[in-house]
Amino acid sequence: MSTTIVGLALSAAVVAAAVVAGGDSEYVSDAVNNDRYVVGAVGESSDGSAPAGGADKPQDKYFRADAALCNATAGLDEVELFHVAGACPDGALDVTISAAGCEPGAVELADLWVQRVQADGSYAEPEMVSAADCVTPADVAAEARRAFEALQIDPPVASVQGREPLLVNVHYPARAETGPLEESVTLLGVPVTIRAEPVEFTWDFDDPHSAGGGTLTTTDPGRAWRDGDATPDDSWVGHRYTSLGDPAQDAGTDVDAEGDRYRDDVTVTLTTTWQGSFSLAGSATWTPIAGAVTTTTTLDPVTVTEARVRLVCDDVENSSTC
Repeated sequence: MSTTIVGLALSAAVVAAAVVAGGDSEYVSDAVNNDRYVVGAVGESSDGSAPAGGADKPQDKYFRADAALCNATAGLDEVELFHVAGACPDGALDVTISAAGCEPGAVELADLWVQRVQADGSYAEPEMVSAADCVTPADVAAEARRAFEALQIDPPVASVQGREPLLVNVHYPARAETGPLEESVTLLGVPVTIRAEPVEFTWDFDDPHSAGGGTLTTTDPGRAWRDGDATPDDSWVGHRYTSLGDPAQDAGTDVDAEGDRYRDDVTVTLTTTWQGSFSLAGSATWTPIAGAVTTTTTLDPVTVTEARVRLVCDDVENSSTC
């Protein structure tokens, strides 16, 4: 990461004091040694640890701002270096110091400055800590992973389509209503977008008695059956209960007054796996985040029962068949 000063060569570099407007604290990074600083913070040390003397004691202020050259007499020996472009006295020439252009996919940060606390509690004139940096996705990858893991991801709404009680030997479609989530954060002084995308869905249909077990893992969130669709079959994301177990030996399996087996409190759960990625401000490139997080959706309990064929009287066009 290199910085180029354009326009003027310095024979003297005098750092002029200036007041930095307040704002929320945020972490930035010196790309030379990867130290952390707190921008505009009072009551924290430059490495983020608890300050000596208590939280009420003023601490060094770190901030980022573009530097500028001020030349009041047009002579290079009179050049002064100010910490903010546009801070030159009236009538002085203001020439911004610019960094060499960053590579595609990187973000340029302004120069890093510090105002150190003096013995009397006042702040010294700003001094430059490091020149402008080009920050790449690799520089913020670790912070992006922590931000992704801390991201609040709500479990998707999930459902099994069917009127209760569910019947054995019927394939019931299941679906998850979800999509990618994005959140804007600031990492090491750089605006970053964190994206969480659902990539895998594992259904547990609470079915220990059917052949093949009651779990299904898929990358398809599923879809609902609608009028006009073909009858849902095993190609749909969903499940078919084929056995309810033996009431004499399987806990949870019972027999109703008509002799039909049933299971109540059948609870379906969905575990969704989310993959993360991030993009630096102004970049169209998404960088994958190592690892993944999961969420769990628990559906309301249902009853599954057998369907028994029974003969009934019917009256069709005044013709009774009994």
